[in-house]
Amino acid sequence: MSETASSQVPPPPRGKPGPKPRPPVQVEELFGGKYVRSLQAHLARLRAAHAHPNRTLFFDDVAIAYLLAFFSPAIRSLRTIEDFSQTAPMRQQTSVERIARSTLSDANKVFDPTLLEPIIEDLRARVPDLQRTDAKLGELTSRVRAVDSSLFTVAAGVSWALQQRRPNGKGRATVRLNLQWAVAAGTPEGVSVGGADTSEARTLMANLEPDLIYVMDRGYVNFELLDRILHACSDFVLRLKSNTNFTRLKDLPLSDEDRAAGVISDRIGRLSGSTDSHAPGAMVREIIILNPEQPDRPVRLLTSILDVPAHVVGQLYRWRWKIELFFRWLKVHANFEHLTSHSENGVAAGFYIAVIGVLLIYIHTQQPVSKYAYALLGMVASGQTTLDDITPILERRERECAMDRERRARKRAEKAGK
Repeated sequence: MSETASSQVPPPPRGKPGPKPRPPVQVEELFGGKYVRSLQAHLARLRAAHAHPNRTLFFDDVAIAYLLAFFSPAIRSLRTIEDFSQTAPMRQQTSVERIARSTLSDANKVFDPTLLEPIIEDLRARVPDLQRTDAKLGELTSRVRAVDSSLFTVAAGVSWALQQRRPNGKGRATVRLNLQWAVAAGTPEGVSVGGADTSEARTLMANLEPDLIYVMDRGYVNFELLDRILHACSDFVLRLKSNTNFTRLKDLPLSDEDRAAGVISDRIGRLSGSTDSHAPGAMVREIIILNPEQPDRPVRLLTSILDVPAHVVGQLYRWRWKIELFFRWLKVHANFEHLTSHSENGVAAGFYIAVIGVLLIYIHTQQPVSKYAYALLGMVASGQTTLDDITPILERRERECAMDRERRARKRAEKAGK
């Protein structure tokens, strides 16, 4: 739906007042307020959603409350949101006197979290292109999506989570956040939420797109998924399990760059299926790479990309650490290790808001995702510093890292030339 169409507020029923107009968002010293202003057009669209003449709490107020809570590490429950909503800074950002926790709980059941997706798309379009690498790798990374999922614990008293408990009735209730990472942009996308028993592969099958490279870990070893990726006219890079059979048909020669990158072998062949699972019929490629942290356990990759050097495929797989950093930051610094919500919609909305928050931070810092960025953002989230303070530090650190990468690349080239 276009922004113009989605921003039109439907006329109220004749003889009944429409929803209260959204007041202009004020930019306060409150941390996070500056971000609310950039979302003004989307907030008007959210206010029109689920309109009812008797409604007093609208979706835009809920989104603002969750967004400001994301940037405020002390606000992590419906009760603390209710308390915070009664303060002057929060009341200047919303159109209600107080957001009662019972009302917010009811709103979580009604409001559709997918209405937040246009905000994510808009913010992603505003993210600067900071990708600087060689031409071949740059071309590939523009197509790469790192795919992963992570389990987040939910309080056992949450009604929706109770329905997702394990069959034996043991263990804590959990939900799974499925997320795709656009590597070239360094931003998250493709967010979905399901129960702990939701299949990672099945979730990805429902969201496949053409002309992409899906980079996945061993949890996605699924012959049907690989076959569907190929039929969607996309490619994959996948870490294989040790028991996945591969039939070698041809050995490919290794270049000096391949050896310098730790490539042990590069072979063309086919996957071997079984009576219960039919392997894709297409030719695939097995690349084995040395794991410096565990030299006796090399990384075994499978890819449908047959026409690029082996060390480039290895670099594509290494991009996965970005999505792992995002999950780690969500759990530790965004306090998403433990969630409290009374509905699936509420849990999903929390994850959407987290993605929006990360995109807003990215736009503000103008820096790609790195472990240093997440470490500094963790300090911001804990209230030790501000985004304005960390920006020059982050810029300096990124320059140092770029120089270090160039130095190591020169050393590898010199070693390969000997």
